[in-house]
Amino acid sequence: MKWLITLCLCLPLLAQAQDLVVKIPKRPINHLDGDYQLKLLDMALRHSGQAFKIEQVDVDLNQFTLQQQLKTGKTINVFWMGTSSALESALLAVPVPLFRGLEGLRLSFIHEKDQEKFSQIETLEQLKKMRAAQGIGWADNKIYQAAGIPTYMTRFTNLFRLMNDGGRLDFFPRNLVEIFAEQRELTSQYPNLVVEQHLLIRYPFAEFFFVSPQYPKLAKALTRGLESAYADGSFMRFFRENPAIRTALASANLANRTTIKLANPDMTPLLRSIPAQYWDYPPVQGQ
Repeated sequence: MKWLITLCLCLPLLAQAQDLVVKIPKRPINHLDGDYQLKLLDMALRHSGQAFKIEQVDVDLNQFTLQQQLKTGKTINVFWMGTSSALESALLAVPVPLFRGLEGLRLSFIHEKDQEKFSQIETLEQLKKMRAAQGIGWADNKIYQAAGIPTYMTRFTNLFRLMNDGGRLDFFPRNLVEIFAEQRELTSQYPNLVVEQHLLIRYPFAEFFFVSPQYPKLAKALTRGLESAYADGSFMRFFRENPAIRTALASANLANRTTIKLANPDMTPLLRSIPAQYWDYPPVQGQ
């Protein structure tokens, strides 16, 4: 009987001692994940005070299906995505923007033969004559559609090939940091794919860590960890010193680009309430 009492007393302590098992998808394209989001995830967990281990899971899913997997928490339990009302309702959002607002600054991949065509664009009305490439289930699809920009949605890995082949799609808007990381990764495979040099598309947007609702303890740990990383300066040191961030800001030539601002029709409560200390490019206010 004593052993049973002892076991009952120890079980809560054993549960507390268990590592958080963090299961994330391993994507076939975008090594930026490993250089930025995955390192930021590790930082947040280390600052949470909770023991953890991270497992990368091979998946072959478009983002919509991936979201369904994330909701159940059986295969994966964390992923980083641009926020939307639907995501915030279905999943547990960690409301700290991963790129400090750079998520809403978009440069575009185009076919190398099309630069002259894009150099003539100065207004949204002109941009509406172009067709944008987008992934299935992406939160910012609504932004382009609300602006009247025609979009074509397919699996993420197909979009680079379609742009490289030319003729079917005109431009593929990407996060300012993503685009230069992907260019380095994909140049040899898609030689016709180049970064458009004239336009900057800008809208209020944020990428968050999203956690399966089956793992509330993990969501709290990530929130606590990111807040702690801000408090001791670790987040800002990581952001300012990260090679991908530095390369993107140095390469983008933002001051000399024509900016086209788009409204975000899905300004979620979390997006509206992000503290100013978490934003650099651009602040939500004034969009």
